[in-house]
Amino acid sequence: MHIHLFRNARRWDSCLVPIDDTTFGMILQFKVHLVRVEPTTRFFMADTYATGNGIMHDTYGRFHLESWSDSEWEEYKRKFVTVVQRHWSDKFILDPNKPWYTPRSTTARNTATIQCGLSIQLVDSASQAHQTYRIIHPREHTFRSYVDEDNRTGLFTHNDLESHWNTRLTRVGAEMHSVSFLQTTVNHEFGHTLGLAHVNGAGNSDSNYGVKLSERENQMGMGGLLTPRHAQPWIMRLRNHLIPQTHYDSGVTFRGRVASPQLIEYWDNDWRPSAAAAS
Repeated sequence: MHIHLFRNARRWDSCLVPIDDTTFGMILQFKVHLVRVEPTTRFFMADTYATGNGIMHDTYGRFHLESWSDSEWEEYKRKFVTVVQRHWSDKFILDPNKPWYTPRSTTARNTATIQCGLSIQLVDSASQAHQTYRIIHPREHTFRSYVDEDNRTGLFTHNDLESHWNTRLTRVGAEMHSVSFLQTTVNHEFGHTLGLAHVNGAGNSDSNYGVKLSERENQMGMGGLLTPRHAQPWIMRLRNHLIPQTHYDSGVTFRGRVASPQLIEYWDNDWRPSAAAAS
């Protein structure tokens, strides 16, 4: 297997480096430009636009833009990096289906695993960036943040770095319950930047975010739960780093797994103890 240590691309760069004889680390590296949107800012992003009069127009209505203070903006930039990296970095391990790595010419192949990392570097201009996100400070709380994956852009609010509860009727077993889900919007949207779709496919209807509990609690549903499926961006990226040299090499595949325990981030408002437990 031929190994490329570093790769550059439009959406992100990446590196694959050995940690020891049986472990690699692969880091997806993002250069991100955050744009401070003020009431006087003019911009056009498809159906979302502002003409500098303090009002932003969007598919879902009109939004009054507030000003940022310098300290608030600097804090947002700092927290953006911390929140996204903390959620997405070092959360997955890729396991090979068979031995593939030979550390030295005198050793046999082994089943080296790959630890999945993610890093963000803030840059000063869109020309330097892989991704450019505009950040608004709307007076209303009903704006729906989004990512335009094809154009490597997005539009987020000042509240998107905090976790918020959303309550929906959700199928729990054979019944419908009122369930509250805790989610940090920017982490969901960064999942789209990574190329991940909603848990029930592309679209913004309520069912795209899940119907049953196991779907709704998903990071690409309404919750924050990471699953092996979310390791797919790292698995796909490996194709640029591991170049098969033999027929044997061509048969090497990787499967993701979640590297550590996770918090339960939902609350079933209709949960009742069973009769047996109550007695």
